[in-house]
Amino acid sequence: MKYAAQIIDDMVVQVIVTPTLAWVRDNLGGEWVECKIDGSIRGFYPGPGYSYDRVNDLFVPPPAPPEDP
Repeated sequence: MKYAAQIIDDMVVQVIVTPTLAWVRDNLGGEWVECKIDGSIRGFYPGPGYSYDRVNDLFVPPPAPPEDP
């Protein structure tokens, strides 16, 4: 099984488990990028709210919320 992140406007909107990347692209359409739960490719295992940096082929986590003073 593989993990695939759906990308819309350079943002991850969902991550699913799929038998193959080809299957998810053929059956669900849209843009999907492979990811690994251990973060061994593309820097991180993404979740909704992560962005996808196409130039560096990396998932970028959302900014941390500001700390209370």
